[in-house]
Amino acid sequence: MPMTRAAAFAALCAVLSGCAAKPPAPPPPQPAPRLPESIDGEYRGTSTRFQALSRGCPHPGLVTLQVAGNAFQYKWDRDTFVDAIIAPDGTVTGGAESITLVGRQSGSKIEGDVTNGACGLHFTVAKRP
Repeated sequence: MPMTRAAAFAALCAVLSGCAAKPPAPPPPQPAPRLPESIDGEYRGTSTRFQALSRGCPHPGLVTLQVAGNAFQYKWDRDTFVDAIIAPDGTVTGGAESITLVGRQSGSKIEGDVTNGACGLHFTVAKRP
């Protein structure tokens, strides 16, 4: 039995409506990228001795660092300050005279080792709110 004109039209509409389905919704907008938090500020913590081949080695104890422009000075002893730079990847490097400083900044924490070959201190500081 041949299809009536109405039945053919209904079948065609059914086929076409399947092709004309709603397109998927666009993905939600991406959040704006967060700007990196400034690492500048005051950091406080402590140091411990990991090497002491001389009586003249600096004493471990409380440490306060003022970070400005991704740089700070570590107080080695009463008269000596070690200049240090924090690279964009968090690597910390520095030195003064025969003293070297190496470390890492991550989030609100900075850790490092300061040594002159005979004396060595490890420090850990956290950013003050």
